[in-house]
Amino acid sequence: MDRLNNPHDRFFKEVLGNVANTQAFLETYLPSDVLQTIDVGTIQAEKDSFIEQDLKEFYADLLFRATIRNREAYVYILLEHKSYSDYNIGVQLLRYMSAIWDKEIKKQKNRRLPLILPIVLYQGKEKWGVSTQFADRIEGVETMEGSLKKAIPHFEYYLYDFSSNSGEEIKGPDDLRLYLETIRMASIKDPEKFNEAYIRITTVFVTRGETEISDQLYETFIHYIFYLTAREDFLRLIQLTKTVSVERSERMQTIAEWLKQEGMEKGMEKGLIKGREEGREEGREELLWKMIAKKFPQIPSRYYENLKALTIDQLDTLGLDLIDMQSEEELKRHLPM
Repeated sequence: MDRLNNPHDRFFKEVLGNVANTQAFLETYLPSDVLQTIDVGTIQAEKDSFIEQDLKEFYADLLFRATIRNREAYVYILLEHKSYSDYNIGVQLLRYMSAIWDKEIKKQKNRRLPLILPIVLYQGKEKWGVSTQFADRIEGVETMEGSLKKAIPHFEYYLYDFSSNSGEEIKGPDDLRLYLETIRMASIKDPEKFNEAYIRITTVFVTRGETEISDQLYETFIHYIFYLTAREDFLRLIQLTKTVSVERSERMQTIAEWLKQEGMEKGMEKGLIKGREEGREEGREELLWKMIAKKFPQIPSRYYENLKALTIDQLDTLGLDLIDMQSEEELKRHLPM
């Protein structure tokens, strides 16, 4: 898996892409009357994803085949990591469910379509505030005549709100709880409460046995934190980790250095310099300067101050032009003294 993919997507798919964790989630959170219709032992992960390219920044999804009421069916899980409730989530779900049914129709046109159980996991900054009934998105549905309502698609999705203000209880086995605690932590605005949650999660990692699966999950956790926080905040978290485990703090630093190096190499290959989330200029400048120093080792360090004075657009232009530059003179045109 490409480690520079959307960190929300990677964490989500590494944890819930594990069928055992998905089974545990369904057993823990679904209403009992729904759960008893599902043979959780039949759940199998499918490879399909239905999210459009321009929406992958805000969503991730997983599709599972399962037996429900002794019939072949699907469980579709959508992760929504916008910072606010999306009023159009029902429309998106209907579109993705239609895409799943389209695939079934291509296999056998006249066969009745399988049930799809739609589930939404939400980790935004604010508590979810949108109805889970698709019909509620239709203007005037409250006063609509019964016969007219027949023209409206009627379905409800299962919504699990893991924002910091939701009050949704975190339950389940260790890997699942660590994941859900982490995505909840991501929505915490108060720095002190964020640190408390971080220490609580890190302590669990330290106290559980070290296995290949546990180590991989910890690496994914650090990857997620690395892209979630500003550079200076991440450095503070490294120091905070020392209060729990010096070994974990050192490992965290190693993983961060490796991620930064991989980011530089990927940027060089593609000719793209991407700023940190929400345009964090400091990280962008530092990364670009390292690329410059790698290509032109003799460049005077005083030019770094000129680099820091550039706008985000100018930094992007420089990053794109850097790949084809042949001399320091070309570089200095972007960094006049």
